[in-house]
Amino acid sequence: MKDRQPATRSTQLYTWHVATMMKSLLPLLLLAASAMAFAPANQAARQGATSTQLYEIKRGSTVRIKRPESYWYNMKGTVAAADKPGAVRYPVTVRFDLVNYAGVNTNNYAHDELEEVE
Repeated sequence: MKDRQPATRSTQLYTWHVATMMKSLLPLLLLAASAMAFAPANQAARQGATSTQLYEIKRGSTVRIKRPESYWYNMKGTVAAADKPGAVRYPVTVRFDLVNYAGVNTNNYAHDELEEVE
């Protein structure tokens, strides 16, 4: 059998660069894949059949907050301003009687995070 030639310095360096590149590329690929899983759906799919109901929330109406992480969850507030759905991520500004820990009494919400009450 013929003896193998020892690897040259340039071959070792090339192998090291390829291994290093693969190690740094793998976390980026995993990050991109996980970010796509949490990306918002396209605008047409989010509006769906309820887009006519979303316009019913007008300035001055009373709404109940349905965002679980909100300080005012399940509390009532008054709509101070409302944009059309789709133009802004959180188009409805709601004003409350109570202030939160920072002393703020308003917050913006999406139309699907609100429930209009009488």
